[in-house]
Amino acid sequence: MVRVGQVDYPLRIRGKPVTRLYPGWRAVAFEPALLPMPVLYLQDEEGRDAFWLFDRTLNYRASALADLTPEERSVIVGAIAPFFYALRESVFCEMCPGPMTGTAPAAIARMPAFLRNDLLDRWLESQPPLRQVGAGGDGDRSSLALQDGVVFDIAVLRQMLPAAHGLAEQVEPVVLSPTGRSVLRGHHVLAENGLSVTRFVDPGVNAVFYLGVAPELGAKEGASPFLYCPQVDLIVGDATSGTLDALPRRLLSWFSADPARAAALPRQTVVRMSAGFSLGSASSLSLGGTTARIVRSEAGAAITGPVDDLLSAAQVGDAFQGRCFVGATTTPEGEATAGGVPEA
Repeated sequence: MVRVGQVDYPLRIRGKPVTRLYPGWRAVAFEPALLPMPVLYLQDEEGRDAFWLFDRTLNYRASALADLTPEERSVIVGAIAPFFYALRESVFCEMCPGPMTGTAPAAIARMPAFLRNDLLDRWLESQPPLRQVGAGGDGDRSSLALQDGVVFDIAVLRQMLPAAHGLAEQVEPVVLSPTGRSVLRGHHVLAENGLSVTRFVDPGVNAVFYLGVAPELGAKEGASPFLYCPQVDLIVGDATSGTLDALPRRLLSWFSADPARAAALPRQTVVRMSAGFSLGSASSLSLGGTTARIVRSEAGAAITGPVDDLLSAAQVGDAFQGRCFVGATTTPEGEATAGGVPEA
């Protein structure tokens, strides 16, 4: 029996009421309206998850999406698609997304992970394919057009790759924006099985980047750096295609598993420079003479942040050379000093 509101309803298999489960299994939750088919979540004593899908008469229909007809799967994926689309726009396109509203985020987080990921994989099949450009050579594109008339040379994006090494160990990761106009503060979002990803935002050009390292398929040691530009479905990096192809899915799966993760994305995404240090002098430090072409004249980073975020000219120079460093502290003179400046 399951209770919906104040009414108890029997669950059935082949028309007969379910009176008991297999030994060691228990019902965890019943979701009558999240999907077009009511779903019962189950778990055994060892923590393994399962689910049962029912038709609208609460008669058992399937325990895997693959057991449904193509039409039934299409209806279910179509019903959950608005959530995945909103999540994608939130964490891949918005500068400071904040918490998602409604009951869907918490309800989807309660799903067994393999059901949530199966739905996500099927939804992603309808999304634009991911393009990959190698870390060396010209690839198939020499420039990348973002919104608001901003165009990046692929060479500029490639120069961000060295900063990915060791980024996951940094408490407060910092890298140079590909525009060459500001220093960006990162937010670690994912670290598992050799994959580590840090999110960066440049509000001056409305750009979101994910910088990290990915393990090579079949390799016991070593990882390749990558830069993911989700707004244009592009990855710059040399890691095996299969590894990087799965990146959007792994990021969206990570965010959907806990609504607090998207809500925790910071609003302070640009590091403020110390007194007497201008963005003009910073832009001449080291980008190999290659900069982003800003078509709209007012484009540029908004430098914000508390006083203890101030960086000295030397520290900004390190960032412009593709290095990253840990949290700065303010000296009595108002200059900032870094806790360490590891090589990229």
